[in-house]
Amino acid sequence: MGKKRVMQMKKGTILFKLGLVALLIGVSIFFAGKSWGQGAPKVLRLALIPAEDIEEMIRAFAPAKQYLERELGMKIEEFRATDYTAVIEAMRAKKADVAYFGPFSYVLAAKRANATAIIGGSEGDGKLATYHSIFITHKESNLKTMEDVKANVNKLTVAFVDPASTSGHLIPRGGLESLGIRVDKDFKEIIFAGGHDASVLAVKSRKVDIGATWEGGFQRVLDKGVASREEFVVLWKSAPIPRSPIAVRKDMDGSLIQRIQQAFLDMPQKAPDAFKQFEGRWEKNKSYVKVTDTDYNYIREIAIKLGKL
Repeated sequence: MGKKRVMQMKKGTILFKLGLVALLIGVSIFFAGKSWGQGAPKVLRLALIPAEDIEEMIRAFAPAKQYLERELGMKIEEFRATDYTAVIEAMRAKKADVAYFGPFSYVLAAKRANATAIIGGSEGDGKLATYHSIFITHKESNLKTMEDVKANVNKLTVAFVDPASTSGHLIPRGGLESLGIRVDKDFKEIIFAGGHDASVLAVKSRKVDIGATWEGGFQRVLDKGVASREEFVVLWKSAPIPRSPIAVRKDMDGSLIQRIQQAFLDMPQKAPDAFKQFEGRWEKNKSYVKVTDTDYNYIREIAIKLGKL
């Protein structure tokens, strides 16, 4: 009887220990799920629209990437896009979780790829800042105003940046259409340069007569010393455009989205050098602010009016 009781006690102890292990595993899984959220990715994939040379942009982003990895406790992989549409498609196919978009490419991604804007650029006043699109020409083109462009449009070649670019296509296209210029029919030739710097350089080299870009992209080319201000004439400047958003996939875990948003909001204070290095290649923002999809309704309305959405 004594041996039988000892065996029963040992058996009970083993079962108790196995039950305790199972309980601890269950609790760990439960709290892990609560911490990261159900379906949270193990690796966060981040994409940048190639507003300029994408390899230079990724190099400039490297310190910001390290900061985000520390803040989020996740590895971040960059998605190397060849054009703006590739970023939209990457998010649609769930190959990108977070993306730096332009306003128009964001509006397209919101419709096609379930994207939602969470962060925008600011001048440090707590408000979403703006920027402007411009048309430039070479000083020897004999074009001085947009009326000159309209009068000679059948002889002219125009450079846009990318079909999904805001300041490099949508807004300047709208400006031309408002003057009565039928962009797809009236110009001698239309090209898409692929980047804001490429559009400026196409004008400098006289490969095109006029080029669309944004004021910051134009200034960055001048700052590099590859062109001088005296070589160009600014023909047109747009109304203010809301600064570019950082967006995430709407179907991601809500708690993770909040962590991502807060990490970007904190970047100027927690990692000022990383913030400044990347913003030097982006929009030269002084801080970030929370944004929502409705902040880009102005761009959405223009896109609809022009039949681009």
